[in-house]
Amino acid sequence: MAIPSFRFTLSPLIHTQTSSKLLFSLSNFQTKSLKILSFSSSIPQTETLAPPTPSQSVTPIRWEPYRKKKVVMRVGYVGTDYKGLQMQKDESVSTIEKELETAIYKAGGIRDSNFGDLNKIAWARSSRTDKGVHSLSTMISLKMEIPESAWVGDPNGTELANLVNTYLPKSIRVFSILPSQRSFDARRECNIRKYSYLLPVEVIGITSNLSESEIEHHLSDFNNILNSFEGKHPFHNYTIRKNYRKKYSAKQSPDGGRMANRRAKLKWSNEPMLEKSDEEDSSEIECNESDEIVSNLIDEEHVPLMNIDSDKEVVNEPDAQGNNGLEDAPVLAKWLHEPDDKDKISASHFRRIVQCSCGKMEKLFGASYVEISICGESFMLHQIRKMVGTAVAIKRGLLRRDIITLSLNKFSRIVVPIAPSEVLFLRSNNFAMRTRLDTRPEMAILVESEEILKEVEVFYRSILLPQVAEFLDPSRPPWKEWVELLDRNTRIPDSQLDQVKNAWIAWKGQP
Repeated sequence: MAIPSFRFTLSPLIHTQTSSKLLFSLSNFQTKSLKILSFSSSIPQTETLAPPTPSQSVTPIRWEPYRKKKVVMRVGYVGTDYKGLQMQKDESVSTIEKELETAIYKAGGIRDSNFGDLNKIAWARSSRTDKGVHSLSTMISLKMEIPESAWVGDPNGTELANLVNTYLPKSIRVFSILPSQRSFDARRECNIRKYSYLLPVEVIGITSNLSESEIEHHLSDFNNILNSFEGKHPFHNYTIRKNYRKKYSAKQSPDGGRMANRRAKLKWSNEPMLEKSDEEDSSEIECNESDEIVSNLIDEEHVPLMNIDSDKEVVNEPDAQGNNGLEDAPVLAKWLHEPDDKDKISASHFRRIVQCSCGKMEKLFGASYVEISICGESFMLHQIRKMVGTAVAIKRGLLRRDIITLSLNKFSRIVVPIAPSEVLFLRSNNFAMRTRLDTRPEMAILVESEEILKEVEVFYRSILLPQVAEFLDPSRPPWKEWVELLDRNTRIPDSQLDQVKNAWIAWKGQP
């Protein structure tokens, strides 16, 4: 993507001081309000809103299908009780998409013959979220059976959405359903995604007895750490690397291996590889069954964070004395001096981060926290949580300040910690057609419509934030156990980091 295109598409997304003072009329939703593209999480305790309950005021009905039409819908959800957004092969696994498909089917939007197979209705999403992650702005396209009166007197598609909402739990909300063009690609046309992470301030050393100037100093220092992630870098140390490797076979190489040799040469040059991956523009992808098991161990069974690398393998190599064992000193940071066919880094590991910063200290139901904003083109599995985990470890003095610079090099292999998922959510996104910089009319409505944004804000304040607030107490799970584990296990020997740093300096000095 050309850099100049950011000048007009990013400004509303990265603005963090947008007012959250909106007027609501829960009975008819007709009150005028300001148009916003992002939301402030500064919510005084006295300003609590009763959740909108269209499912309680509208009797569930099943509309009569009139014709099949490609549509796009904006969805918000609290992911606490779900194993992620995407439907799983195991039908017993609870996911957001399973709830959505069932609700749309019950409302009349999916025929009996197509129910249970999302491929039959061309289901696609703008991004995927991991287990426990929330969203205010997931866009999903599908071929839906629509009633004859669809969008008559309802240009924003809220009436059709509310019919589907009558079959959904209150933790999942469809904000709008609009007709879409056949060529619309929800994933590839989503060029900016903005996530928010709510972090208890005590985790980064801010306590109640600090003065205002001391708090500002801590936040400024933490912001400087977060800013180090901005730019285009290989984030292979912040994900499960093998999930993003392009697989080639002899049958897929009609050039007799010439391209493979060229890639090998490019890999060891000073320039980023130009190889295109099918997953390059995807958001956080789901992991396979074995990955999920290890992920659960890390998050729930408290396996020591620093003994598992980004590919979930214990790095265990002989030291200078020939010792080999975890009881000695596991290799947690190293530099690849020679190509490793089993650990290749490609263009799909490179990601552009437009903004990574935190705001002022805020309070929610008595809990003090800061909102970390991470805005980028796309993200890999666990990437944001590992970015946050690394920044927190640096702020707590557990990792060196130069570890971010060293880890964002394609030749380094460094183990970094992963932060909890319970307070991460997709806040907003931006869309542009791939052939030109224009935004499709239906996407402009979903992102900018005042009526839709009011409903998003109500869901955010009344449903999502109260749920997230339960995880902002640093003395309770997940933070108490996570911080104890982080402090106990997050150590990388200076000798290992010095070796990586020296190799990095030598690499930078190459002509």
